Amino acid sequence: MPNKLNQMLVDQIQRGLGKLDNVVVIDYQGLNSLKMAQFRSALRKANLTMEVVKNRIASHALKAHGLKPLLEHDKKLPRKQQIFRGPTAVLFGGDGTVDIAKFTTKWMKDNKDTIKVKAGLMGHDVLDVKQVEASATLPGRKELLSTMAGDFLALPQKLVATMQTAYARVAFGFAALATKLEKAGK
Repeated sequence: MPNKLNQMLVDQIQRGLGKLDNVVVIDYQGLNSLKMAQFRSALRKANLTMEVVKNRIASHALKAHGLKPLLEHDKKLPRKQQIFRGPTAVLFGGDGTVDIAKFTTKWMKDNKDTIKVKAGLMGHDVLDVKQVEASATLPGRKELLSTMAGDFLALPQKLVATMQTAYARVAFGFAALATKLEKAGK
């Protein structure tokens, strides 16, 4: 790849995508200009980014960076099933692959035949299409954090409730004893 322009593109992709390890790769061939504008607008609202990549340049740029497992997996596939073949875009951002998967599955449900999921990457694990769709059903980072916070707050609340119950029983016992002593004194 001696072309200076290609080398500049490789450098740009390395800076933009080099450190990513949570992405979903899509085929955007079904998006016309109107749908592409709507898709990008929806991406911005979801705090996600789409980077259209030239396959050859992406394979050179990302072979030593965060998307390396995806590229290594791609080499093992038959040519027709390769991820970086045909129109390819990389979606990233949000809180990770789960958010991206939720966005893409919702988009595909609402807009038939516009995009197709090719694969995903969650950390060092390469996800196929079914796994990306399955990860869309998982709770996102925010949901997990709120669940954990609720669980952490529930423990002290249960402890306080138990202590209040014990104090109430003691107070009830003293009240019953006082009533009994009053009746006995009369």
